[in-house]
Amino acid sequence: MVYLIVPGAVIFGMIYRSWWLETPEWIANLPMFLLFFLLYIYSWLGNFRPFIQEADKVFLVKNKSLYLGMRKWGFGYSLLFQAVSTGTIIALLLPFLKNSYFLQWSQIITLLTFFITLKWAIMTVSYYLKRIEGKFRRYVIGFLLFVLLSWFSQLVYSLWNFGADFPVYMISAVLLSGTLTRVSQMLKRISAVDFEIMLEQEEKTKYISWIFMMAPEIEKPAISMRTNPLLFRNSRRIFKKRTPITGLIELFLKIFIRNPSYIFSYFQIISVCSAGIIAIPPLWIKVIVSGVFLFLMYSWLSSTWDKAIMSHPFTKKYSEKDFYFTARYRTVIALFFLAILILGLIVSILTIFLARFSIPGA
Repeated sequence: MVYLIVPGAVIFGMIYRSWWLETPEWIANLPMFLLFFLLYIYSWLGNFRPFIQEADKVFLVKNKSLYLGMRKWGFGYSLLFQAVSTGTIIALLLPFLKNSYFLQWSQIITLLTFFITLKWAIMTVSYYLKRIEGKFRRYVIGFLLFVLLSWFSQLVYSLWNFGADFPVYMISAVLLSGTLTRVSQMLKRISAVDFEIMLEQEEKTKYISWIFMMAPEIEKPAISMRTNPLLFRNSRRIFKKRTPITGLIELFLKIFIRNPSYIFSYFQIISVCSAGIIAIPPLWIKVIVSGVFLFLMYSWLSSTWDKAIMSHPFTKKYSEKDFYFTARYRTVIALFFLAILILGLIVSILTIFLARFSIPGA
């Protein structure tokens, strides 16, 4: 990561400086509303950090003042950190806001104020949203809130774009007062200690889990709380013709589809390589990225097969049979070409979209 972050920071610094000196052509046809919507999506990222561990529960419950003090510092840090992150995003967009959209500083400050308060309000809503036990119900309510808040943000954008800064400040004040009121109520309760322990554990392991998903040797499989799998619940046959080859292929496909970490890693590799092919202008670098994708995808599929099939003694005993290698080759090749097809579709769609807005680099 050091060899990626340090050169990346230097290169991005040079690119950011060039944005101030000369506005890129691709931003010319990009509507301001699109940047506003991207900022709205970014506002949904971020959570409260209570910093509570499992081993602290008994001690902290007995020492209520210390426990509440820890939560105050944790929640205050979360609010400050998310405000700074939003300010950083606005700062990165400053060359475009000033030189392309010709916004005044008063408009930029109004925009920053609204998105900081909106992000704090969404963090508070997400806290209560995660406490909903039913996953389906939680997803439905979350989707509805996302849509409703997007409509609300469109109204704010209309006011802001019209130059009505005062109503936007009033809306921000209402969001801020509502957020602080709910947060103060949350800080007085100690009944959510188990939930906050789980919340902190998820936050701490989130980035580690992403790394594990890209490393099959140390990947930690996702644990599902379902009593029955979502797909192939009754374990029906995929292939009508039953042979040792189709049996192993069917077994791997069911394992692959039922495991969220496998699906996530599969599409993560495709999406990252697609972004690299689209975002990097030189053709020779696009070719290198494509070659890396082919090598990485094939290697990952091969290692995933070995991990899924070889991990069980019942299937491991067939590892020296000819039909085992045949099934492995056919499955890996099929998923490999499917990944190439998906990559091609994504790149083609993005290329057409960027060309429509006259954005170079595709």
